[in-house]
Amino acid sequence: MSVQEATEAPNINSNQLWLSLGGTQLTDRKPRTGHILLDKSTPVTDIEALKKMGYTPSLGTRTSGPLNAIFIDNEHGSLWEEVVITERIMVLAGSAN
Repeated sequence: MSVQEATEAPNINSNQLWLSLGGTQLTDRKPRTGHILLDKSTPVTDIEALKKMGYTPSLGTRTSGPLNAIFIDNEHGSLWEEVVITERIMVLAGSAN
């Protein structure tokens, strides 16, 4: 998997821990046991299996981001930065030499 694929890949977000940011009241940040956010491309069979395990899934179009990643290309002596906000952007950040 490339850096771009890894940063854009769907992921699972859990609401089972205290949120450090967000919300205007303490109740907005409390854990919600079993609540998870999945990408809308998650197969129905996986969603149903999670429900049978006791999870309460919700679906979204954005399960991560903004997100930054750096790939160290030792073969070519360069660094690649991947920045994902809502669209694909790949930039050659510089040389490792």
